[in-house]
Amino acid sequence: MANLKFMSGVCLASVIAAGMGGTAYAQAADAQPAATSTTDTSGDIVVTAQRRSESILKVPISMATLSQNDLRARGITNAISLAAQVPSLQVNSPYGDSMPNFTLRGIGVGNEHNFNQASPIGVYTDDAYISARAVQGLGMFDLERIEVLAGPQGTLYGRNTTGGAINFISRKPSLSGSNGYVDVGYARFNTFSADGAVETTLSEGKAGLRVSFNYARGDGYIKNRALDQPAASSTNSIAGRAILRLMPTEKLDITIKASIGKSDPTQAGIFNQGTGPNGASPLQGTGRAAKGLSFFETDSPRLGRSYVYTYGTQLNIKYQLSDTVSLFSLTSYDHADQNFTQEGTGLTSATAFTQLLDTSYGNRFKMFNQELRASYTGDTTKLQVGGYYGYDKINSDSYYWLVNGASNIHQLYDQTRRSSAIFAQGDQKFGHVNVTVGLRYTWDKLKYDNYASYLGPAALNNGTRDTSVFPFDKSPLYFLGSYDATTGRYKSGPDIKKNSQALTARAAINYTFDGGQIVYASYNRGYRGASLCGQCFTGPITATEPEKVNAFEIGAKGKFLDNMLSVSVAAFLMKYKNQQINEVNGANTILENVNSAEIKGFEFDFTLRPTSGLRFSVNGSFLDPKYKDGKLLFGDISGFQMAYAPKFQASGQMDWQFAKAGSGTFSFSPSIVYTSKVYYSPYENTNNQQFLHQDAFAKVNAQISYDTERYSVRAWMKNAFNAKTFADGLDLTGAFGYVYLIQSPPRTFGASFGYRF
Repeated sequence: MANLKFMSGVCLASVIAAGMGGTAYAQAADAQPAATSTTDTSGDIVVTAQRRSESILKVPISMATLSQNDLRARGITNAISLAAQVPSLQVNSPYGDSMPNFTLRGIGVGNEHNFNQASPIGVYTDDAYISARAVQGLGMFDLERIEVLAGPQGTLYGRNTTGGAINFISRKPSLSGSNGYVDVGYARFNTFSADGAVETTLSEGKAGLRVSFNYARGDGYIKNRALDQPAASSTNSIAGRAILRLMPTEKLDITIKASIGKSDPTQAGIFNQGTGPNGASPLQGTGRAAKGLSFFETDSPRLGRSYVYTYGTQLNIKYQLSDTVSLFSLTSYDHADQNFTQEGTGLTSATAFTQLLDTSYGNRFKMFNQELRASYTGDTTKLQVGGYYGYDKINSDSYYWLVNGASNIHQLYDQTRRSSAIFAQGDQKFGHVNVTVGLRYTWDKLKYDNYASYLGPAALNNGTRDTSVFPFDKSPLYFLGSYDATTGRYKSGPDIKKNSQALTARAAINYTFDGGQIVYASYNRGYRGASLCGQCFTGPITATEPEKVNAFEIGAKGKFLDNMLSVSVAAFLMKYKNQQINEVNGANTILENVNSAEIKGFEFDFTLRPTSGLRFSVNGSFLDPKYKDGKLLFGDISGFQMAYAPKFQASGQMDWQFAKAGSGTFSFSPSIVYTSKVYYSPYENTNNQQFLHQDAFAKVNAQISYDTERYSVRAWMKNAFNAKTFADGLDLTGAFGYVYLIQSPPRTFGASFGYRF
C-alpha cells in the first residue's frame, strides 16, 4: 500500500510537470558548428537509446544525454566527472580515475571492487559492450555524445544491465568536406593536456576517414611526504582512434574503427584512518595526526602505479533492404593488459612493520562481441529482432605482500564468460497512444579454472612447483590446495562452472499530446549473470546467484513556453533480488547475495532558455534505497541504506553568452553540485565501519570562455571552495586496523586554447 501511494503521488506530480513541459536529461546543442549533427530539425538531440535514431523527446525512457558541446562547456574529461551531470549517477573507485565504478539509482558493484566482475551498469562504446572495468574510462575524447539510460535495459541492451547502460558514441566521418580541431591546455599540478581530430573525405558521399587523439600528463594532486616518492593520483594517459566510413551505395553504410590507449599514472593517494587513538594505525604505531599530514597529503613509501594498455577494433555494417527494412551487424574485439601496484597504507611505519600491505594486480582481458539485428519501420509499427553473442576472458595473477614479507599471498586464476541471447521489441501506435513490448532470452556460461592460492613467507613463482625455498606441497600454511604433478601446477580448488539463463522484458505505454509532450508508464526486468570472487584468497571460491530487478516507472517529458522551458520527471520503484556484494570479516572476504532490496525514487530535469544566449538547468534525484532482507553470513543489513546511493543529489548550471567582441562571444558557465551523505559500505556505521562514508557536500565550478568560429580560449576552476571529500573507501579494520579512503581532487584551475578548421 505504501508503494502504491508513493507511485500515485509521484504520478500526479509527473502529470502536473508535463503541463509545464519536459525533456529527457539532455541539453540542446549549443550554436557552435559541429562536423556531425546530433540534433534534428527542431533542435532536439537525436539519440539511439532504442537502437534507432529518434528525437530524445519521443523516447519513453528515463535517460540523460550529453552532447559534444556539453562535455566541452562543462569540462568533462573523464568518467568520474559524469556523476555531477546525471541524476542518480555516482562514479567512484578505490583506484582513482583508472577504473570507474558506475552506480545508477543505487544499483552498481557496491563494495565489490574485484577486477573480474562485470558491472551491473552496462558500458558500451559505439554500441559494443566493454566488460573490463579497467578500460571503461579511456575512450572519453572526440565524442558525438554520451547516452546514459537509467534502470534495467532488459531487451535491446540486455547483458549485465540491471542498473542501466552508458553508451560512449564517437564522432564519425560525415562524408562531406574536411574538418578538424586541436585543443591544448595547462592546469594546476603541472598538468598538460591535448586532444584533437582530423577528418578528410576520401570520396564525396562515399568514403571518409577521421583520426583523433587524446593526451594528458600531470603531477599528482596528493602530495607524498615519504622520502624520494612522487605525488599520488597523477595523470598520465595517451589514446588514439581511427574511423573509416564507407558508403559504396546509398543502402550500405560500413564503419571500421581501430583504437589504442595507455594509462600509467601513480596510484591513488591513500587516507589512512586508523582505529587507534587520534586515528592512529595500531600496527604501524603512528597516524596521520602524528605525521602532521594535511587532508590532501599522504605518506606512501613505495608508491605504486596504475598501468593499463588496451587496443581494439570494431566493424559496424548497416544495409537498407527497403524503405522500411534494414539489417545491422556489429563485430568487435578488445584486448587489455592491466598492472596495478599499490602501497596500501599511506603511512611510513614507526614500528618494525615497514611493509604492512603492498599489492599487485596483474590481469589480461580479451573481449569479443557479435550482434545481428533486423528492423522494420512503418508508419505505425516498428519492430526489431536480433541475436547476440559475447565472450570475455581474464587471466589474473595477483600478489599481496604482508608484514615485511613474513606473509605473502599469491593468487592465479582464469575466468571465461560466454553470453548468448535472442531478442525482439516492437512498437505499435494507436493514434496518440504508443505501446512497446520487448523480450530477451539470455544464456550465460561462467567458467573459473586454474585457480591457485598461496600463503607463505617467501617469493612465489607463478604457480610452478618450487621446493628450493620451502615445500609448498607439504605445508597447508604455505599452499592452499594440492600439487598436480601432471601439469606442474598447484590447484587450490576444483574448476567451477556456473550456467544461468533468464527471460527479461520491457512493456511500456506512452501518450503524446498535440503539443508533442508525452507521459509514459513502463515495466522493465533486468538480469545480471552469476559472479565469482576475484580476491577471496583464504576461503572457498563459490559462485553467486544471478541478480534480477523488476522496475516500474512513470514519467513525463516535453517542451513548453515556445520551447523555452523543458521539464522531465520520472518516478520509479525497483525490486532488487540477489545483489552481489563483498562481505569482509577480518582477513576473510566473501562474495555473496543480498536476498532483497527496494529502491524508490524521483528524478527531475528542468532547462530554461529565456534568450538564445542564456540557459539555466537544474537536475537531481531523490532516492530511498533500502535493503529489505539483508541477512548475511557475518551480519544483518536489513533496513540499511544501500552503498553508493545518496538520498538526494542535485546540480544546477547557468550558461550565459554575456558579450560579443569582434567575431566571437564571451560566455560564463558557473555550476554547483550537491550530494547528500554517501555510504561506502552496506553496513552503514556498524561493524567498525563508521568511517566508510562521505557526509553531505557541495562543490562549485566555473568556466569563462571566448569563442569564434575557429578559435576558443577557456579558463576554468573546479571545486572552487576546496571542499575536502572522499571518493571511495575500503574496510581493512579487521586485518590491519585502519580504513582505506581515497581523497577527491582539491581546487583545480587551468586554461585551454582551441583551434578548429
